[in-house]
Amino acid sequence: MNKKILKEHQIIDNEINLEYNNVGELLSTKADENKEKKFLICPGKNDEEFTYSEFKAIVDQTTRFLIQSGLKKNDKISLIFHNSSEFLILYFAGLSCGLTIVPINPDLASNEMKYIIEDSDSKHIFYNYTLESKIESIKKNLTGRKCIQIESINELISSTVNEIKIEENKVELSDIGVIIYTSGTTGNPKGVILNHLNLLSDAMSISNWFQFNKETRCLCILPLFHNNGQITTLLAPLYAGGSTVIVKGKISLLAFWDLANQYKVTWTSVMASILSILLSLPKERKDNTLTAILCGGQILTRTVQEQFESRFNIPIFEGYGLTETTSFSCINNYPAEKRKIGSIGKSLITNEMEILNENDEVVENIEGEICIRGYNVANGYLGNIEKNHAFRNGWFHSGDYGKKDNEGNIYFHGRQDSLIIKGGENIYPAEIENILYNHSNVDECAVIGVPHKLLGEEVCAFVKIREKVKIEEKELKEFFKNKIADYKQPKIIIIINDLEDLTEIPKGPTKKILYRKLREYYKKNY
Repeated sequence: MNKKILKEHQIIDNEINLEYNNVGELLSTKADENKEKKFLICPGKNDEEFTYSEFKAIVDQTTRFLIQSGLKKNDKISLIFHNSSEFLILYFAGLSCGLTIVPINPDLASNEMKYIIEDSDSKHIFYNYTLESKIESIKKNLTGRKCIQIESINELISSTVNEIKIEENKVELSDIGVIIYTSGTTGNPKGVILNHLNLLSDAMSISNWFQFNKETRCLCILPLFHNNGQITTLLAPLYAGGSTVIVKGKISLLAFWDLANQYKVTWTSVMASILSILLSLPKERKDNTLTAILCGGQILTRTVQEQFESRFNIPIFEGYGLTETTSFSCINNYPAEKRKIGSIGKSLITNEMEILNENDEVVENIEGEICIRGYNVANGYLGNIEKNHAFRNGWFHSGDYGKKDNEGNIYFHGRQDSLIIKGGENIYPAEIENILYNHSNVDECAVIGVPHKLLGEEVCAFVKIREKVKIEEKELKEFFKNKIADYKQPKIIIIINDLEDLTEIPKGPTKKILYRKLREYYKKNY
């Protein structure tokens, strides 16, 4: 590996040379090796299937369309889709000609989409035709940017000139591939900069960890606008010449076992909340092919793991990672008999993980901050230097804490901040608090995550109303409509003016809100 392209927090002792210079080259190589092999299956209202050669052909034609549209290397394009072949084709086409992909959650509110488009400086915005009403409300303010509604890729590329050359070899490992926006501590999301090195190294690590091969078939039920969907169930099986089943739209988990059985799925990646939902459903396993499930993004309780493995006879491998580490940075040992139950596993081969104390010193068997460095650790955050404080002294500081045993197994203990993880989605209280403070009658507020059986956490807001004003919880919930994504809106609002034992939002000596005290209050009283 050429260390000149690495940042300080990406350098590790274990030097690894990747086989490919970029994601487009990975796809080209695998398509040459597996021309008539099934690569992509997209069940849905209109089922779609692509062999490697068929998928590569339509990606190439779409790449020519992007070049013909005047887009240049390093330009950014936003993709706003639920899971679909259109997203995947545009994703690979953009990466193949050196564009930067900015995936956007289609469930965000229009103004949230607008922020990401403008902050990333996306030149073109591609979106599914069903989202027209959302995009229409912000189009007029997106000056200098081209909005392209997509109903079908074939229609989009019908006038493309075939003579346009695609020069994949000009895209380097250090070129930015994807910018994924993750919730920010100050309210606005931060763009995590992932280059081709990040994408390829994490995909390779996961593929090798689970011994993927050409017979591997992954089921993607997580959204492709997140790194988990992109890396674990798309690029990782591609790295081995395997295949992927990507359910279009939003999957109903009632169909999970039917899909696994129909398409002979061998592997999948999920959130802990999905395991809980599958346990709550009356449907039983039908397949005999699913050999392992990777689980991360939320705390996996021992009870859920034991019940799931006992009922469905499939081992669960707990792992840990963040958007800033492309996807996973550690996974419990494979195969199942090597696992250390209760641990989030050991570092992948492309990164190192240590527990650091407040002086950034490595500690053993003592609780501290989980820190990561390696090829799969992001370049940093898009924007000013202040945002990049987490990337310091040769490490990415996760904001999570835990400990590491003498065998290198890492144990997750919790977060140092007030991040809420609901159904795998990261939500910072500031996002919701900023909106509440815009209400003329809200004096103070604080937002926390409270336990939820299926989603892991639910959003709860404590609100203090101005004196001599009477407001009901229903009115405050209405205030959130169209201002922020539905899943971020608080389902529980507690107006503290109505409480006898909590008359103020608890604060410390420096007037910092004590979110811990609110969690304790909720646990005791609700």
